Parts: sequence; C-alpha cells; structure tokens
Amino acid sequence: MNRRFSISAPVLALLLAALSLPAYAGTDGSVSGVVRDGKGTPQIGTLVQLLRPDLSVIAQTFTDDHGRYELASVLPGVYGVKATGSLFLPTLRENLHITASSKVVVNLTLSTLYEAFRWLPAQPRQADEPQDDWTWTLRLSANRPLLRLLEDGPLVVVTEAEGQNPALKARVTIRGGESGFGDGGVHHGFEMRRSNDDSHQLILRADLSQSEDPALNTVVGYEQQLGPGRILRTVGAFLDRPEIAGGPDSQGLQAMVLRTAETMTLNEAVEAEVGNEIEAVHLGTTAFANHPFAALRVRAGDATISYRVATAPGVQQADAIDRASTLPPAMSERAGQLLLEHGLHQEIGFSRASGSLRVRVTAFHDNLENPVVNGGGEISAADWKSGDVLYDSSTGALKVAGENYSGDGLFAELKEMLPDDAWISVGMAAGDALTMEAQPIRMSLENGLLSLQPRRAEMISVVYGGKVRHPGTQWQVSYRWQPPSTLTAVDPFDTNLHDPYLSFYVRQPIHCRGILPNGMEALIDVRNLLAQGYRPFLTSDGSVLYFAQATRAVEGGLSFSF
Repeated sequence: MNRRFSISAPVLALLLAALSLPAYAGTDGSVSGVVRDGKGTPQIGTLVQLLRPDLSVIAQTFTDDHGRYELASVLPGVYGVKATGSLFLPTLRENLHITASSKVVVNLTLSTLYEAFRWLPAQPRQADEPQDDWTWTLRLSANRPLLRLLEDGPLVVVTEAEGQNPALKARVTIRGGESGFGDGGVHHGFEMRRSNDDSHQLILRADLSQSEDPALNTVVGYEQQLGPGRILRTVGAFLDRPEIAGGPDSQGLQAMVLRTAETMTLNEAVEAEVGNEIEAVHLGTTAFANHPFAALRVRAGDATISYRVATAPGVQQADAIDRASTLPPAMSERAGQLLLEHGLHQEIGFSRASGSLRVRVTAFHDNLENPVVNGGGEISAADWKSGDVLYDSSTGALKVAGENYSGDGLFAELKEMLPDDAWISVGMAAGDALTMEAQPIRMSLENGLLSLQPRRAEMISVVYGGKVRHPGTQWQVSYRWQPPSTLTAVDPFDTNLHDPYLSFYVRQPIHCRGILPNGMEALIDVRNLLAQGYRPFLTSDGSVLYFAQATRAVEGGLSFSF
C-alpha cells in the first residue's frame, strides 16, 4: 500500500523559518576579569572597552568596587579588550578568540609611564597573583608586552598572541673578553627595532666599550616598503675609536658610514637589488670612499641562478647592510696615508634545495686593492714611525695593507638539515690569497710587508649547528682550514664564510622564574680557539710581529631581550 504524506503551507513556512535562524542564536560568549595596577591593587571605575580587530569600540563598561568587569553577550569572533584609567598608560589585550557559550577571563594590569620603562620589576610576583597576567612590564619571550602608539593617540602596553610580530623589540647586552682589532674592553650594547606596521621599520643600535678611552658605535636604520615588491633600506653609522692609532701623530679614529639599498621583486621568478655605501674616515688624514653593489636572482622551481657585483667586502646584500660586523671600515695605512680596502667582485652562483639538502656553487673573479691583513705583537719605535701600521692599544692587535692582487675562484657548499633542529654543512673553495712564508732572518716591517704575495690556495670548512628545543640552547661549531701561510680568505667577498680554524658559539637562555626576567641569555663566542695560522717574523730591532687571518678571540656576556 502506498501512502502519500503532505505538509501544509503554514507548517512548511514554520520549518523554513526555524532552519533560517542564525546558528549562534542563544550561544553568545562573555569576557570578564579584574583590572589591577602594577602592585596588584584592584582599580575601581576603570573604563574597559571591547574592540574589533580594527580597534573600533563595540561595547564598554566600568570596573566595580573590587576592580571586576564583565562584557556579556559577545558574538563568536576575534576581539581585543582595552582598559583605560587616569594616571595610567592604557593596556590592551589583543587576539582574543571568543567561541560560542565561552566565558573568557582576561585580567589586565595598568602601569604608569615610570613602571613601563623599568627593565626589572620592583618585586617578584606574589604567589596569590593571577598567573594569566604578565609579570614583567617589558618583555617579548613569553606573552610579550610592548609599547604601541594607536591611531587614536594613546600609548598602550600591548600583549601580543604567540607567533605575532611585535611592534617593538629591544635587547640590552654586556660582553667582554679577549677581542679583536677595535673591539676591546667591556661592551654595553642596546638595540631597538620598531615596526609601526608591515611597511615601516626603525632600527637603533648603540655600543659603548669601556677601555682606557671609551669607544662608541651608533647605528640608525630605516626600512620602508615603497610598493608591492619594493623595499628601501637606509642605515647610518658613526664610530668613535680613540684607542686606534696610525702612529704618534695620528691618534683616534672617527668614521661615518651611510648605506642605502633597494630590493625589487620584478615578477614571481625574478628579483633584483641595488645599493651603495659612502664612507668618511678620519685618522690623522681623511679618506672618502663610494662602494656600489647590485644583484640579480632568477628562480626556476627549486633552483636559483644569481649574478652579483660588489666593490667592497663589507657591503654586498640589501638585507645585511645593518650587520654590525660589516660597519667598521676595512682600513689600513701605508706611508702615513689612510687606505680603505675596495675592489671589484663579480660572481655567478647556482643553488638548489631538494628535500633537506641544500647545494650552492659559485664562480667568482676578484680585483682587490689595499687588502687588509690582521696581526699583533710588539711594535718597535721604528715600525711605529714608519706609518705602515694601524694599532689598537686596548687589544694589542694591528692591521697592515697587503699588495693589490686579482684572481678567479670557485666555491661549493653542501648543507643538510638534520632532525631535531640541527644542520651540518661542508664547503670547499679554491682561489687566490695573500701568503707569507717563514722569515729566517730579521727584517724591517716594510720589507716584511713586501713578502706578502698572492698565491693559489684551497679552503675546506665544516660547520655543525642547531638548537636544543627544551632548554633553548643555540650552538654552532666550525672549522675552516686554509694553508697556514695564507693570511686572507680565498673568497674574501663571501660574507657567509665562518671564522678561520676552530671556532664555536653558544647562546643559552637563562630560566630562573621569580628572580630573573624571561629573555635573559648567556653568550659565549670563541674564534680561532687554537690560535692557528700565525706567521711570526723578527723585526730588525728584535721585536716580534705576527700576522694571521684572524687572531684568537674569546668573548662572553649576557643579553636581555624585552
């Protein structure tokens, strides 16, 4: 028997109306919490606002006599909660994900301007204080409070969600040890990076070293996105090194460096960059230099072909023009005249990534003028008056100028990404380098420098590094071998080369809850640990000088990121 069921028009209308009701009807969430000051005291009558991601206000309320507030009937979505009180900086909690029927607790802390700029708290967190709020006023390691200037004017302390790019990053460091040329004494450093949005970034860096005469390095940088695929970077630096001398009549080094670079993404496969450096260096005499550079990269699948031209080893890449190790001028002296290292470097490179393996091969041609050679030892009065050496009294290191040379070379590197955040790379190169053979007899510094001659040489490097996830330890061990007679790198324009011979680096976060703030790290940096590659010779008056690719340097210190 067949039966037919029919639905009347009124019943059908009711069913359709029920199906069309919003899925979240009756499932609103809520946000509640307590507003306190930096000492944990509840704040009465504080304005609390619920904000959309664009910071527009949806709802608002005031805290009661116990500092409590509640924002009810909040539809599912992403919101921010802002608290504003008199005599305090506003505070904002962003990226709150409200789900259906959820009751989210957000406790907020209001800080005065004085409290916001304190690097360490007045007292550790008490046991009864809420754990979902932040202990340290400025930090980036955990929930990362930071300062931001909103469009409507007020300065607020912001807590970003994990994984977000903070608007303000800062780091304070103190380091010292047995350092290289122009890097002696105990260093106190400060670095700040400020991003108002994705298209602007400001960099400020200062480094003060306390030797016999305090030395100063300052760097100011600015980055701006000019348009889709176009980024402009500008960096200015000033260096004052009173401990560096070129002889009895030229004491104290001052230098100003201005760098600009632009990166252009021409299409999905082609990227280009151009840049320039202007240097003005004063040490007895004044020297000026102009160092342009450019690069072109073409991608085809997982392979990249590149061409690069540069005129100074220190500045070659747009994204590295603020690198601290490249900002001090590469300089020497001859006959009392200040010389700046420069030349012409051209290379064609090929790189490819296949799974965890990276391959890079580069063919290059160099013309190098006034190449700088590192050294140390006891400088005699005759050598001091010759005007052929720059000397750093705080470290005992010196620099001299070698003969100009040119040559071709080839560099190849294999890099394998290993499990557990580790990696290993092996590199090999062949090219020209300045060499010095052992000198069996006494000679003057001038004649000793004449023995510096370019020769064909090889280089092999092995680097093993990684990061231990749980303690957060970052480490790297490298060994770069060249014949002991070579005093310069076989590929002097490769800024990615690791330090010569045995070196290692360790960066260890220090976790001591309640005593030290998050973001504290210990740093150890050791270069040429075994002091290999030294080429000594005896000067005519009996003093001993030596030259090397890099002198041994052992540094340690602490850093605090907030």
